[in-house]
Amino acid sequence: MRSPFLGLVRVAALAVTLSVVYAVIPLQSDRWWLGLLLGVGALVAITPFTVRRAAAIATSDRPILAAAEAIVFVVSMLIFGFSSVYLAINRGEGQFVGLSTKVDAVYFTSTTLATVGFGDIHASGQAARVAVTLQMVLDLSMLALAVRLLIRAARDSRPPATPG
Repeated sequence: MRSPFLGLVRVAALAVTLSVVYAVIPLQSDRWWLGLLLGVGALVAITPFTVRRAAAIATSDRPILAAAEAIVFVVSMLIFGFSSVYLAINRGEGQFVGLSTKVDAVYFTSTTLATVGFGDIHASGQAARVAVTLQMVLDLSMLALAVRLLIRAARDSRPPATPG
């Protein structure tokens, strides 16, 4: 049986690793294609990863921890995947108003994920609007899946009721 503390350390290490990779990889200027490649790769990988994690959650001895790990990873993939894509789309400028750095891209992606949308950064070009629309649809799908996984994990972690 795995320790819950080690599971939390693993989740934190995963989030930190993804953040560091995003921070150090050159995703702008003449290497915009690298950001597009990594971003699309992360977004495409979400579905098979989620399917595998759902199966692992069902057989885990700590389903809530397994579900939390999966959600952190999926949300991280969404944020860094779309942030990388947004930087690549905006390489010639004009697709987004107010987006010029990696921090801007993470901020915009996070506010879109959280459905806050302050308006300081927004899609102005057609490619950017298509990408943001795709993010909104994917975010809603992943949120629904995350809720379903957590509910299933919580239900499966309870001992069966005794007839009485």
